[in-house]
Amino acid sequence: MIGDRRFTADADAHRRDQPRYCPACAAALDLASEFWEGDARRFYCWCAGCGWTGEVTTTGATAVGHEPEH
Repeated sequence: MIGDRRFTADADAHRRDQPRYCPACAAALDLASEFWEGDARRFYCWCAGCGWTGEVTTTGATAVGHEPEH
């Protein structure tokens, strides 16, 4: 069965960009479900190895963060 070709680029981007390893224990992630919030592309992730759950966001060409107060 051939899937809907309109979504081929989206499926390729998901496979390319999805997180693969847990940021807490470095095990392979068991779930990386992509969703959008406004213009922000996010992955809801779960690791069966350590039980970590959280969201990972793409940063594009630059990373945006914050500096804690000193």
